[in-house]
Amino acid sequence: MVDFESAKAEILTWLADALQTPSDQIDLNKPLNEIGLDSLDAVHMIATIESIIQRELPEDIIQRVSCLNDIFEMMRRKMAAA
Repeated sequence: MVDFESAKAEILTWLADALQTPSDQIDLNKPLNEIGLDSLDAVHMIATIESIIQRELPEDIIQRVSCLNDIFEMMRRKMAAA
């Protein structure tokens, strides 16, 4: 299984490709729509995260989070609970 930091880096790489911007320019504290993710992108990102960490996240995660750091924190908790 992948560790949290490796998973986070892989997700940021995927996100940078999707947004066509360098990963170090993605503000992890901005709302998802402000960094350029629409609802379809967000759903795809969650599916990608689940695939990388091999765990399911809550179905309503997009409504429960305000930024990428919130998603990463939820992801970290899920990975630690395993």
